[in-house]
Amino acid sequence: MLSPEDYETGCLMAQEDEERLSPAQDEGYQSFIVKYNQNVYGQEEYASDSTFQVIDDYFAIVYTPLEKGREPEITSYSYNSIPKCYTYMDVEALNASGVTRLHEHPYLKLRGRGTAVAVIDSGIDYTNPVFQDENGSKILCLWDQTIPGEGNEGAPFGRVFTKREIDKALGEEEPLSIVPSMDTNGHGTMVAGAAAGSMREQEDFSGAAPEASLIIIKLKPAKRYLREFYLLPANAEAFQEDDLMLAVSFAMEQAKKYRMPLSICIGLGTSQGAHLGYSPLSQFAGSAASFSQNSISVAAGNEGMARHHFDGNIGEGGEEETAELRIGEDTDGFTMELWGEPSENYQITIQSPTGENLEVSTAVRSTTQELSFVFVETKILVNYIAIERQSGNSLVFFRFLHPAAGLWRIKVRGDGRERARFHIWLPVTGLIPEGTYFLQSSPYYTVTSPGDSIECMTSTAYQYRDNSLFLEASRGFTPIGSVKPNFAAPGVGIRVPLLSGGFGEASGSSLAAAQTAGIAALMFEWAVIRGNEPFFSGNSVKNYLQRGARRDEGLSYPNPEWGYGRVNLYHTFELLT
Repeated sequence: MLSPEDYETGCLMAQEDEERLSPAQDEGYQSFIVKYNQNVYGQEEYASDSTFQVIDDYFAIVYTPLEKGREPEITSYSYNSIPKCYTYMDVEALNASGVTRLHEHPYLKLRGRGTAVAVIDSGIDYTNPVFQDENGSKILCLWDQTIPGEGNEGAPFGRVFTKREIDKALGEEEPLSIVPSMDTNGHGTMVAGAAAGSMREQEDFSGAAPEASLIIIKLKPAKRYLREFYLLPANAEAFQEDDLMLAVSFAMEQAKKYRMPLSICIGLGTSQGAHLGYSPLSQFAGSAASFSQNSISVAAGNEGMARHHFDGNIGEGGEEETAELRIGEDTDGFTMELWGEPSENYQITIQSPTGENLEVSTAVRSTTQELSFVFVETKILVNYIAIERQSGNSLVFFRFLHPAAGLWRIKVRGDGRERARFHIWLPVTGLIPEGTYFLQSSPYYTVTSPGDSIECMTSTAYQYRDNSLFLEASRGFTPIGSVKPNFAAPGVGIRVPLLSGGFGEASGSSLAAAQTAGIAALMFEWAVIRGNEPFFSGNSVKNYLQRGARRDEGLSYPNPEWGYGRVNLYHTFELLT
């Protein structure tokens, strides 16, 4: 197996071939996600030193030099144009989901042959035997966004390695001299293994779709300016939204090239946004999942017990609702978002641990407000947006700079005309310092984005040994009542390949999404490869799995914890006969 030292050696060998940085990789450029609706002439509206990168017929990215553009500010640009930051949704499962019986079924024997599973994550240890078969590597192509360069093989930047190059690397003593790409933390390797790792009977291991091919995208880390804007912890592993969108687009183009039905797995998430499926990534992924022979499986998240969500109601007559927020010691900063129904003007007062109260002005909407406290060295930057253009809801965006530790209170009241509901979300675990949470939190409405996309399959995690819900699992529904998660898949104590070359156990909704992605590949094999339903789409997969989900007596379905129940592919096929 490859070690970090091998990776450094391989990178040094590849330095001679490096090209100059593309704007997507250059820390001197900022990104904006725009809707251009196939209006290529709209590019003329941007400065001559900006770069326009098309994602699809609807979305594009504009890269603008930082020194000539303003620092990101919610009121200077539209909220959705600034890329959000995403991170990992992790903290004998196949029998529980009815997959093993279909691997060995005398007539079906579904194993994913002829299909492709795309994993968008931290990369892959391509030297691991679970990603090889009798024909060499199972990987059709590997796009490493972190390698400097202006792209090849249809990728707009980074470096794409083909199966031929990977097979050649596997025959070398130093494979990284040929393919200098490595998964440095093992997350992508685990997810890819759970979705489509080859059968290894001696190790009692198999991915959900062991004969599916793989398309791997290694995401580059979020740029420094975004990390600073969102006040992320120094050690946070974060990825930016526009890179994820390009990864989805790349996977779809590669599947077309190889003429394979495609199942995409996204084991990442964020709590940014209104949780309504309106973020650019949620919209784009949802659109992609509705295409024939494409499906997208996403993680529901692990925010159920994180205490990062406050659910508030304000009544008629100017009643006040207070969210008590505990901020931990040595916190450099974090962001927070309040989303409310647009019928109200939200009057917000912030009280520091010393009892000092400062009000957020509802009149200042074109610029950032600065709240500076006298008795604590804390500054809060606030953007008040009465009507956020995509969702139509009210948004108050907070940036806490060097907040004092202790108990803070966010007091919210309306103008007294009618009852209204609002939500406050903190960043997901991993993107906020530990020790910061709401004292009276709600586990509901915590499904992360892009899990809020209506068309995507959103999987929560459960313990397959006793059919109990993963304790940390995010709960639904969405604030407008859309059923999320769609169903539960095994995601606790899952046997996965490790960077060491052995196997271990891992838990989290990322792995539930991986299981679902593999199951989708099996369904595509039955529907498309075997000609039963040639125009099968992601919506088809989702609806079949919802119909065949196992449900417990005494519970009503769909529900915010389980969606439509525990995914069971064998039962789905039983209902087809």
